Amino acid sequence: MDIDLAARYTAHWEGQRSTVYRDTKGIPTIGVGFNLTTGSAPAEIAALGLDYQAVLSGSVALTDAQIQQLLQTTLQTAVAAAQALVADFDSIPSAQQIVMTDLAFNMGQAMLATFVHTLAFVQQQNWEQAAYNLRQSLWYTQVGSGPAQRGGADCAVLAGTAQPTDFLSASA
Repeated sequence: MDIDLAARYTAHWEGQRSTVYRDTKGIPTIGVGFNLTTGSAPAEIAALGLDYQAVLSGSVALTDAQIQQLLQTTLQTAVAAAQALVADFDSIPSAQQIVMTDLAFNMGQAMLATFVHTLAFVQQQNWEQAAYNLRQSLWYTQVGSGPAQRGGADCAVLAGTAQPTDFLSASA
């Protein structure tokens, strides 16, 4: 999988902010969807040379380099989650790996694990059925079901009718 493409794809949907904001669930977040309430967040912020409380309070902004460093760390966690949920993850096509990584990044491993039928179809590499199942979920409508929205894009790429780069051309 092209990890740089996966990072650009996920960042496209997440957006990027240098100061703390509340995500759609009210969770303090920074950078590219970095959840500041996870157990590892204080250590990851400290690894950037920053005071966690100052970042959490909004009194400190991240640089682009710090945002990218957090994104890479979080993306690696998402890749590991996708690998844990899809036994043959490394043998599925790169575009589908990117979608599975984006799903794990967006909803976390525990939530993605509840998509048992979708995951079963991914394991079988039955992309049309996997995308169909994903379109039946609440997640799909929450993140946007339109063709230029995250749900629509993830399903199109998963089904093999689009490539991740199709959604990046305007912002690349």
